[in-house]
Amino acid sequence: MLTRKTAAVAAGATFLLAACGGGDDGYAVTPPPPPPPVAPTAVPDSAVASSTALVSYLAAQKTDDETSEALSLPTVDVAASDTEEPQPL
Repeated sequence: MLTRKTAAVAAGATFLLAACGGGDDGYAVTPPPPPPPVAPTAVPDSAVASSTALVSYLAAQKTDDETSEALSLPTVDVAASDTEEPQPL
C-alpha cells in the first residue's frame, strides 16, 4: 500500500511540475539601450553630402549668437566634386 501511495504522490508531483513549465532559467532577453540623442551641435550627415549642401547648412546657422557651442562635423569627409565651382561663404 505504501508503494502505491508513494507512486501516486511522485506521479502527481511530476504532472504538477510539467504543468508549470519547470521554472525560470534566468536568461531574460533585455532589449538593447536606445541610441544616444543627437548632440545639438552635430552637423547632420546630409549637410556633408556635397560642398553646396554644407555651405547652405552653414549659411542657415545663426551668426549673432556668441554663447553657443562650436559645431562638430561627422567623422566622414565632405564630398568633393571636380566639376562644382567653389562656393562663397
